[in-house]
Amino acid sequence: MLHISVNGRARDAASAPENWGDLLNLLEIGEGGGRQVVTAVRFGGVAVPTFREPIMLARHLHGVGRVDVETATVDDLLHESARAAFQSIAPLRAATARIAMRLREGHELAAVRDLPGLTTSVQTLTTLTAALARAKACVEPHRRDFDSLVVRLCRLVDGVIARQVTADWNAVADLLERELAPTLDAWLLVARRVWSLA
Repeated sequence: MLHISVNGRARDAASAPENWGDLLNLLEIGEGGGRQVVTAVRFGGVAVPTFREPIMLARHLHGVGRVDVETATVDDLLHESARAAFQSIAPLRAATARIAMRLREGHELAAVRDLPGLTTSVQTLTTLTAALARAKACVEPHRRDFDSLVVRLCRLVDGVIARQVTADWNAVADLLERELAPTLDAWLLVARRVWSLA
């Protein structure tokens, strides 16, 4: 017999579909920021991190015994993502200062080794910032603030990469110190106002 639990509460399994994909579709309901999204799944007590993979979506539920599901709203997920990004700004800012200092001291190899990680982190922050700008909880003028930050972050990543290609290390250091660091500070200010983060 199948038992289904969603966020710790038992659900009627009598009318459960035969496969996981159909059950997932029934659980993910709503529109916009209030849409419920499945975030974790356990079959018979075993975590299934690949629950969105085609092979898992086709998995029949008979014989599973118990399906435990955790869900959250899109807005809740964005808020948690904003909190994680907020906490990553200090280490990102420290890396920015460290790399700029190494470049200024002539340690290009050490700095160049760290630049890809920095630009990848900034690109991730850019993607999240764009998602936050579209979130229901983000209202004007904060939406425009986040949109402006997306443009600034994209421009900075492109600038760092372009100057790295030409080995213009002083220009990279300038971008990091004079533009990226203040942009990260601006990101913190906007996030604090929108999401009440501290």
